[in-house]
Amino acid sequence: MLLRRRRAGRLGRMPGMTRACLCVAVVVLAGWFGGQQAQAHAGSSTTVTSRPTTGAGTWRTENSGTRQRLYDVACWTAQRCEAVGDNGTILATTNGGRTWRAQANPLRGSAKPLYQIACVAPGSCYAVARPDTILVTHNGGASWSRHVLPVGVSGADLTDQACLAEYPPDMTNRYALCRLGLVDVTCINAGVCYAVSNTPQAYSANPVPGKPRVQPSSIWLTSDGGAKWTRQSIPPGEGCNGDCSPGRYPYPLEWVTCLSSGLCRAGGGQFLGCGHCGFVYAVLVTHGPGRPWACTNPGTTCSSAPDVATCPASTRCYGVDSTNPFDVADNSVLRSADSGANWEQIGPNWSSSVLNDITCPTTLTCYVAGTHGSIAKITNGSDVTAQHSPATRNLYGIACTGPATCYAVGDNGTILALR
Repeated sequence: MLLRRRRAGRLGRMPGMTRACLCVAVVVLAGWFGGQQAQAHAGSSTTVTSRPTTGAGTWRTENSGTRQRLYDVACWTAQRCEAVGDNGTILATTNGGRTWRAQANPLRGSAKPLYQIACVAPGSCYAVARPDTILVTHNGGASWSRHVLPVGVSGADLTDQACLAEYPPDMTNRYALCRLGLVDVTCINAGVCYAVSNTPQAYSANPVPGKPRVQPSSIWLTSDGGAKWTRQSIPPGEGCNGDCSPGRYPYPLEWVTCLSSGLCRAGGGQFLGCGHCGFVYAVLVTHGPGRPWACTNPGTTCSSAPDVATCPASTRCYGVDSTNPFDVADNSVLRSADSGANWEQIGPNWSSSVLNDITCPTTLTCYVAGTHGSIAKITNGSDVTAQHSPATRNLYGIACTGPATCYAVGDNGTILALR
């Protein structure tokens, strides 16, 4: 059983767009956005409970032993988990989160943030060190090997600044905007995993040339336990939803999620800006290691895509939309019942915090984590309920080993455990 889900950025640059232009763009795109994302943003008959509830189990604060920001967590079992964070931090627990110890690794104490982690029983984990490195262990963290990928980004260059500059000032501090380099990893089994990465070209507002010199975004595959990673065949561009010039446009890939059957999905998207206004999204699918990736919706344009998503079943996926520049205050929980081809919103807009990550221990049960210590639970595949959380600091990652056993991590070494 894989105990890892899949995370959160979307929108690309809006070249030359001022605040006034952004306001005009809201009007210009209103008809399009209402049509293309009617399901995802018009609300639904599903319910949300804003009053925090405890439900089965209680979230408790654990002593992580660090003040480093923690970005992600993954588990082999309810008792054995790994958390990763800034400055090459890796923490491990073997007693259900009651105590955590730092693990030695090749990047410990470095400037590299460990950003995502995927673990597969009995003792394998893959940790993304942005922008270009993946750490691998096959012995429960006793030792880690380092593997550098040619992602086209190096050094401390983790955010596309030209992309970021086009956002309203009250959005630019959001966790997942305009990310460069490696941003996610997931596994089919202990030896077969995928990672996704982006170059600055992924946020370009210009159509992709017939044979792009640089691949804007990439999916990487290892079939030998992380020793070798190869770039996979993906569409170099997708059609634009909106008033765009003809052509195929680049897109970032921000998340990847796999089942043990080999069915995998990856997705992301960007806003192309105005003059011509439009979005470009991609949710890609492959049905086995080494096979080509294609859009889940083979129309003129690919399907819309959340900022972070996980697919706990062959047809069922869940995600979070938190980076829409036309709806800054709100973000939404989304669901797909057709393998990621189409998405609908479940519950009304979520405006009390920014949602950063989602995990689904069952097909109908998920947990979401976000800023200000916020945690929400999805039950019956549709009802979104705020959970009582003892944390006030931002949470960035969440993982579960069952419907009532979960871990969430965030700022200042925050670790929460549900049991």
